[in-house]
Amino acid sequence: MMYLNYHRQKEKTTITFTLLSIIFFLFWSLGLSAQSVLLGDNAPYPNVNDGDFKLIKAGSWRLGLQSPFWTPSNEPQKEGHSMGLVTGRYFSSFDYAYIDSKPLNTNSDHQNLKPGDELNWSLGADLEYISNGTISLHLFFGNQEYILAENMKLTGSDKTVEHFSGSYTVTKADVVAGPPHIRVSFYSSEDVKVYLDYVNLNIKTPEKQGPKLSGKVIDQGIQLDWQDEKANPDSTFSIYGSKGENGEYKKLNTTPNSTFTDTNLINGITYSYVVTRLNTSESGGSNKVLLKKIDSDAPTPPTALKIKAFDTEIKIEWEKNPDIDVANYSVYRGDANGNHLRQIAHDLTDSKYVDFTPIKDSLNSYLVFAHDYSGNKSMASQIVKAKVKAVSGASFSDLILPMPIHNKLRTDLWGTEGVLPRDPDNGIEDPEWSYWGGRPVKDRDNKYHMLVTRWPANATKGHWEWPNSTVAHVVSEAPTGPYKVKEDTAYDFHNGLGHNPDIILLNDDTYLFYSLVNWEATLFTSKTMNGPWKRLGVMTVDWKSTNEDEKLSYRYYRNLSGVQLEDGRFLFVTKAGEMMRSETADPLGPYTVLTDQIRYNQIIPEKYRNSNYEDPVLWKDEVQYHMMINAFWDYRAIYLRSPNGIHWKFNPGTAYTPDNTSYEDGTRTHWYKLERPHVLQDQYGRATHLSLAVIDVSKADDLARDKHSSKNIIVPLTVHKRIKMLNKKKIDSTTKKIKILVFSEQGFDAQKDIDLASLRFGATEEVDFGRGSKAIKTKKKGNDLIIEFNGTGNGITAINFAGKLLGKTKEGKLIIAFSKLSSNKD
Repeated sequence: MMYLNYHRQKEKTTITFTLLSIIFFLFWSLGLSAQSVLLGDNAPYPNVNDGDFKLIKAGSWRLGLQSPFWTPSNEPQKEGHSMGLVTGRYFSSFDYAYIDSKPLNTNSDHQNLKPGDELNWSLGADLEYISNGTISLHLFFGNQEYILAENMKLTGSDKTVEHFSGSYTVTKADVVAGPPHIRVSFYSSEDVKVYLDYVNLNIKTPEKQGPKLSGKVIDQGIQLDWQDEKANPDSTFSIYGSKGENGEYKKLNTTPNSTFTDTNLINGITYSYVVTRLNTSESGGSNKVLLKKIDSDAPTPPTALKIKAFDTEIKIEWEKNPDIDVANYSVYRGDANGNHLRQIAHDLTDSKYVDFTPIKDSLNSYLVFAHDYSGNKSMASQIVKAKVKAVSGASFSDLILPMPIHNKLRTDLWGTEGVLPRDPDNGIEDPEWSYWGGRPVKDRDNKYHMLVTRWPANATKGHWEWPNSTVAHVVSEAPTGPYKVKEDTAYDFHNGLGHNPDIILLNDDTYLFYSLVNWEATLFTSKTMNGPWKRLGVMTVDWKSTNEDEKLSYRYYRNLSGVQLEDGRFLFVTKAGEMMRSETADPLGPYTVLTDQIRYNQIIPEKYRNSNYEDPVLWKDEVQYHMMINAFWDYRAIYLRSPNGIHWKFNPGTAYTPDNTSYEDGTRTHWYKLERPHVLQDQYGRATHLSLAVIDVSKADDLARDKHSSKNIIVPLTVHKRIKMLNKKKIDSTTKKIKILVFSEQGFDAQKDIDLASLRFGATEEVDFGRGSKAIKTKKKGNDLIIEFNGTGNGITAINFAGKLLGKTKEGKLIIAFSKLSSNKD
């Protein structure tokens, strides 16, 4: 075994260009013009033997897909797939593993190497996170092995491809031993992925040397010039081009000249060029040149805007811009007068957009802008306006209130511009920790408690360290925070490790606690939120009776949220929104799955249906059951109601989106993503606050030792008023008069605060759209108020299990409440 030297260079995968009227970037690959390819880059022709790992389209590392040209040393693991392809790269997160290429004797000109042949090699690699990952390159002739580069150290968390290259001269013994093949060895620690972006192996063949290419941007386009010492008066040259370095090359022209100007291009897009010489045969490709032409001309504004209002959404369409260099569009929304415009969508490649968060009870104004590849922004389109059909209070998101400011809004915190300034005392935040999900509970000590997931912010994998998270006990004097750590680990079991914590409020006013511990649905119990927490065991679910695919059975154990039923049994909602119920009062089960997942379910409107749902929260109050579940593809959540926790009714609009967070002084924040919803309930079961896990960038971009992280925020809600149906007989659409008792409570005087003319009562299908029964008379009862409604137009049918009250206070604040449909227990 021999060890050979190599040289190294680094190159960022994303190039940032200075905005000028004309700029260019020149890149040339190492000596490709005088090589015959055995493996890898063969521009302008297709890559040889899948040296760039793009033959198999693998969009997820979880698939564990393999290239037919490479053989892995280890079988990909059933759970985790620690070796395989992802987005044009090969990865391994085993402590040690390798891949072997097929024998490299497929080049018809060089199926048999000769002593003295010079082999040039290069590879590009990267490391997922800061760790001790390395990579090695081996060259084999038969069983004869040479280590071309050993344990090349890689820098993690920088998303930068590191390039290595060198050469090797074939010996007589090599030729005798057999055809060559390549081995790449991966060395990882802490289960971190080592990525191989490409590997090339070429024979230096001076007789195939191609032209030496250069280029520049001119007014007419991109001008290419080349020199070729091997050309003769009869030589011609073929020019090939592609969009980007890794695009497919197409022949642009053949010419006897040594210059060519490409005028058929799109400004702002990078093009890669290669030139070959044609004598009796075609030479190897020249070096690559990458160039792009930048202009300063703004595209024309979008035209022919059309707008259509739906129940809770507004759809805007426009004609596709005729300018070929338009890259995308952005949409801005303002008030009824077109003022207070702010961006609500960007990087749209389609010429339409559905706004899921328009303001209700008012016209919404919209403008659309076009953006080109050079970074220019058009003038605004014409303004269009529309008003949704639903009224305020139809959607759960209408209940979200601005957050109070505990001390002051600060900018000296981690996070992108979109989440600054903010109040670090809202919820729980610490620069040393990443927090992700917890349910606030008011305990007998009149303090607010959460058992919340966290992990060190500077842990090796950044946000993806969450599988090693612990559950901490945090406490606050106020519902919105600040929450401070009381105990680093809420329980002693398994060193406090756990994820997706949820509190189940028991009928005897004690607590059941769910935590995903070692990938098992583990339950604990305690009389108070202060503990101690006694471990009960692991939940069991009869999921096989559902005919569910075994590889998806984990959904019955993760991200669970539950309630205890009146008969003592337990009802849980699973990660994907299935409902499952215990057969007895034993919280460990076994559980029977009662419903299908939320995704594709016919109860969900089509425009919300095709998403990937997870992170549900389940709760109940005096009237009904409630569920909220996050659609993480769409960065929004939906809200449903049920009479029994099994049969659900979709509530119009969104439950929340990143557009819903603001402070009482008007300052808005825009988190990249909101997940892991929980609610704080009062003594009547009503949701008073919404707890959300938030992150300022995509999870893949929250790395160790950076300025990004996650936390929990607590958002106040408009609380449902308490009302009681006084009609003895169950009401329906024929009921002439409806009597409702509205309870006064702290901060709300039912006899003085209600704008009676604004009140509507009836089926949600009516009330959510400003219709329903109107109030006709009132009567005081103690501190409370009896309101009589004319039953006409209440709209209540057999599909309704609760009546809805909507209206305003005299100060214009939202009033919302639900009641059962009769005073008798149904």
